[in-house]
Amino acid sequence: MLCGHQEVSGWSSTLFTLYAVFGRHPIVNMLLQAVFVLFLSYVIYNLLYVRQFSASCGKYKQPGQWYFIKRVIVYLNCLVRTWTRPDDGGKPSADRPRLKSEFPIAQNEFPQLLQSHPSALDSVYMNGVDSHGNTLVAKISRRPGRTAEVWLMLRLADGRYFHFPRFPDTSVYNTDGKSYTAGGLQFTVLQPMLKWRICFNGLLRAGQRDKWNGEDEGKLVHVQFAFVWTAFTGSFSNNFDIDASTLSDAIARETWSLAYLDALAKFSHALQRYEVWGGYLGTITIAEEPERELLLRGVKDHTWGKLDWDLFDRYIINWAYLEDGTVYSIAAVSLPRMMSHFVYGYVTFPSGQRSVIKKTDLHLSCLGEFTDPPKKFCFNVLAGEVNCYITTHQKQEQILYSGNGWSVKIHEQLTDVTLNGVRGWGVTQYMYRHGGDCPVPQQRSLPLLHEPAAADIKTARLLVLPFRDPACASSQVVGGKGSQLALLSQMKENFIVPNGFCLTVASYKHHLQDNASLEAAIQHLQDVAYGKQEGDLQALSKAVMAQFSATKLSLSIEAAVLRELNALFDNEWQHKPFAVRSSAVGEDGAEASFAGQMETFLGVIGISEVWGLFVTGKMTASFMQLDK
Repeated sequence: MLCGHQEVSGWSSTLFTLYAVFGRHPIVNMLLQAVFVLFLSYVIYNLLYVRQFSASCGKYKQPGQWYFIKRVIVYLNCLVRTWTRPDDGGKPSADRPRLKSEFPIAQNEFPQLLQSHPSALDSVYMNGVDSHGNTLVAKISRRPGRTAEVWLMLRLADGRYFHFPRFPDTSVYNTDGKSYTAGGLQFTVLQPMLKWRICFNGLLRAGQRDKWNGEDEGKLVHVQFAFVWTAFTGSFSNNFDIDASTLSDAIARETWSLAYLDALAKFSHALQRYEVWGGYLGTITIAEEPERELLLRGVKDHTWGKLDWDLFDRYIINWAYLEDGTVYSIAAVSLPRMMSHFVYGYVTFPSGQRSVIKKTDLHLSCLGEFTDPPKKFCFNVLAGEVNCYITTHQKQEQILYSGNGWSVKIHEQLTDVTLNGVRGWGVTQYMYRHGGDCPVPQQRSLPLLHEPAAADIKTARLLVLPFRDPACASSQVVGGKGSQLALLSQMKENFIVPNGFCLTVASYKHHLQDNASLEAAIQHLQDVAYGKQEGDLQALSKAVMAQFSATKLSLSIEAAVLRELNALFDNEWQHKPFAVRSSAVGEDGAEASFAGQMETFLGVIGISEVWGLFVTGKMTASFMQLDK
């Protein structure tokens, strides 16, 4: 322990050394003597009168012996770190002058390499609000083993609420392990530190659900949205921008030892985090409702490294956007082994001036310490030189579980706020330890299936490819559905996939070459669609469909299909029912989906029916046995 007489002897020896070196100069001698007297007085006072007070609520440490000296040490260390931090290119201010660059912070915007540790993560959290009551919360937290955690909450101005269908569980498996993509949600960096795209295309559950129910999915609604998020502030780094006075206060309250200081240093390097505020502009479609355009404003939080939930007891984070353009992020965290109570944050005013939190009465002991989080609360902060009085009122709350085996419980509250009387809207996030069981069976991601690289495809020019052919796993060769069936065929121990084959893109091109008038009609349709020529797009589409249906299938394609039918099913295929499905290139994407616009035919028997379907113009076909 660096406390009691050991700490006193260390500081005393330092002063005696300085005195021996510089004490010969009269003025320096007088100054050192004065410092020594003050220091000795401080030591005697601490030894005689200062005692360590009992921790508040049994865990929040209070100032004790050597608090002042320890706080000065930490404060000076914080100043050194601040002046060596990397520059984000943001606006300098009185609280944060422009700093020397050590490395391009833009590199931190992209997916980070996950460490080989169970607590490793790479997480992007985003929220957005507007004055009408529309709120979006989205998060993708990449984890080892191609797993992820997904948060997705959407509240509309009319009061309707939708959320990720697995809630309150947040686990997602079988991700690509490389990008911010999971559960139909996707984040993409367009321009580092400036622009991101956020997209979703899938099912969300309508209404509130806070308890797991693996048997009842509830009412699922198709939701699709695409936003471009554009930054309007610089970044705030938890590793460099936190005010030195609040951090030094939190650390100086703790009992120091070599083990404690070593653990604190490791923790500070284990996790990186920064926030940037911006605006979301995009569209959203709910089921069959008309598309609506939204403009939201909110924070983007990027956190990566090792997040050990065992170190956390509780935290609260308040984010809000005010009607005058002010934004704030204010948090209180309890890390019992590091800092039993630590507050930090900032307020960015409409002028762009960012002021860090220097003092606040926000304290976890007053906010659901022994109960659920409050629906209303208020607190004061000193942001730079500005006193701020903040009120928060919950209007919606979603309970989530995070971490391995639901180790933590999150209360994500959508809120109405005020700051010095100015109205705003925001999100408040509470974290608690969860001591209960996890009712959701733990899973492992299946082996990752890869489409073959273009250079590895040797049979792409063939007119027909069976599912077992490696080239059939390429969506650029046989379309999306066909390639997925081929990929699943590689995992026979996990999936039962009927025998089948696909007509390739090469067969489609071959058919057009044999029908020059059809090829010309399709080219004219494309020119009208892209605005190169004038015309009635709907009428031209019907005309092309009719012309396509009137063409005769190329003899070479017929021969290839017959050859594959005999190879897969012998002579029995003429009496078996088949499914003939569309499989188009590019039919499904993050921002657009064309699935369902082409048809699927079941129970197809006989070669005449097969030929008829192949030339209807409604599909690039995948063909498989139904009764396997």
